[in-house]
Amino acid sequence: MRREIQDYLNTRPDLKYYIREKPEWYRKLSRNPFSVAELEEAAKVFYGRTFGQRVDRFHQQLQNFGLLMELISMMGEDKPEDVMPQEGFNPPMPDGVNPL
Repeated sequence: MRREIQDYLNTRPDLKYYIREKPEWYRKLSRNPFSVAELEEAAKVFYGRTFGQRVDRFHQQLQNFGLLMELISMMGEDKPEDVMPQEGFNPPMPDGVNPL
């Protein structure tokens, strides 16, 4: 592999890691050093940085947020008002228990 390609990969650790994951790029870059643009596009797909992947991830986050809000609203509806004891509420002590 050419020295300038190695220097470029040293400045881009994400591409360097991608090449280690996909070693066929060593051969491609050794034979055609001008295919760095193809390498960058393939790495974008690998890391999920394409526009479509970002939109899908945002859509998934919106769905998760909607489900969370629905769950919170359902939890609030199931809670009856009289579950919380009022102030001054003292439950009766069982027989044989000596209060302090």
